[in-house]
Amino acid sequence: MKINRYNILLITFLLLNGCRLAETNVSPNASSDAPVSALLSGSEATLSFSLGVDAGLITSTYVQQTSGANGDATSNGNYTAGPVRFNAVWTNFYANALENLYLLQIKAGQQNLPYYKGISRILLTFGFGTLTDLFGDIPYTQALKQRGYTSLAYDKQEDIYKSLQLQLDTAISELSQVAADNQGALPAADDFIFNGDVRKWIATAWTLKARYAIHLSRLDGAKAAANVLADLYNNGTWRGIANGRQDAQLNFGSAATNANPYYQQNLTRPGWIGLGAPFVNLLNGNQVVDPPAQVAGAFVDPRRAYFATPSPAGTNSYSGSVGGVPGAFSLIGSYYGSATSPVVLISFSEAKFLEAEARIIINPADPLAQTALQDAIKASFDKVITNTDDPFATPAKQAAYITAKGSLTGAFATDLKTVITQKYIALFLQPESWTDYRRTGYPDIPLAQNATHGFNPNGNIPRRVPYPQSEQSLNKNTPAGSNYQTPRPWWDQ
Repeated sequence: MKINRYNILLITFLLLNGCRLAETNVSPNASSDAPVSALLSGSEATLSFSLGVDAGLITSTYVQQTSGANGDATSNGNYTAGPVRFNAVWTNFYANALENLYLLQIKAGQQNLPYYKGISRILLTFGFGTLTDLFGDIPYTQALKQRGYTSLAYDKQEDIYKSLQLQLDTAISELSQVAADNQGALPAADDFIFNGDVRKWIATAWTLKARYAIHLSRLDGAKAAANVLADLYNNGTWRGIANGRQDAQLNFGSAATNANPYYQQNLTRPGWIGLGAPFVNLLNGNQVVDPPAQVAGAFVDPRRAYFATPSPAGTNSYSGSVGGVPGAFSLIGSYYGSATSPVVLISFSEAKFLEAEARIIINPADPLAQTALQDAIKASFDKVITNTDDPFATPAKQAAYITAKGSLTGAFATDLKTVITQKYIALFLQPESWTDYRRTGYPDIPLAQNATHGFNPNGNIPRRVPYPQSEQSLNKNTPAGSNYQTPRPWWDQ
């Protein structure tokens, strides 16, 4: 699966004539003489596609939102995929997305275009943040400055995280300049995510800062929580993503060659990716560890028909696969599994989950934690549910679900489980759910079966992704001995 790699000049022509992603393919391999508009469009599409198929599907299988139901995808479910499996992940992020974003940043600086520069800086930060959360230590300082050089130095994740925060601060400063400071055209239709609205990009940057702050909760929970609230609020005024219409996401096109990656996955490999039993259990209103065949509970998740397909088809039943066990079960539903479905980078719902977690870390009795949690769930409902005639998704059913599943008690451990479990559902197919599991242990998913082997010695849920075979073979600086458990990410010690 890939986005077609048309000549960049053709892409530029199409973009300048008002075409959107739904109407044209985007080249991920732009040349150095490509205009900034084409670099921005191509990079956004390629980064979003890679986020979906290279990071989202893999990590969602680790936390059993999805399952490797058939074919080669079964190796994701029991973690038998070896280092060769991750060659494409590495290449698609570094060579196809980040190199072009770096080129965009350079060209925008040369042309005095701070808005393009700020957007590229946010997307570069997002891409590197995704990679370091997958692999741990990665090439960062030298990664894009020595193109074609194979023996790049690996930066420590701790240093990378410090830089990510500084990069976002710089991006906010660049995007806060007045429009007249741009000595050329401003981002507009070439920005597939926000159509050139720099206010939304600034809100995205603040929310990303909060995301990276909470990742350090195992190292210093109080400090991480304080930083989250400082990022999301400025003297009591909210400055993160403000509502679901401001979510940072890319909606794909209807043509087969530029359709959503989850849709393309199922189109080209039908039935390979199913849904995991823990995730479907939650959609059915049950507990994560309940038997997959258990009858749906009293509070069915109103998003169930959007996140999952019925199984068997034509029924009102939904079922998931036990981790590590191939089979035919519910598939990714219409909200994320259609051709024009979005890939989400970061959302208002996530911002409110971040606030809720931060508040209970600081003070489990904080009533604003309850408000933030319920706002987060409601935002996900508003985003996903389009048919309130669905008997499980009426306004009354939504309100009842929020009361039953989104109420806090004032006991930290219990409430952290509630917050992260609800976040796990809302952030379906987003790598953040795996990061949250590694940070908190929630949701308490069972171990996958058939998952104890050389790549995963203890059979536990993966803590990292092994370095790709291409890096191990070509880069003498690649840390030795990585598997699915060691070495753990710096923030997961």
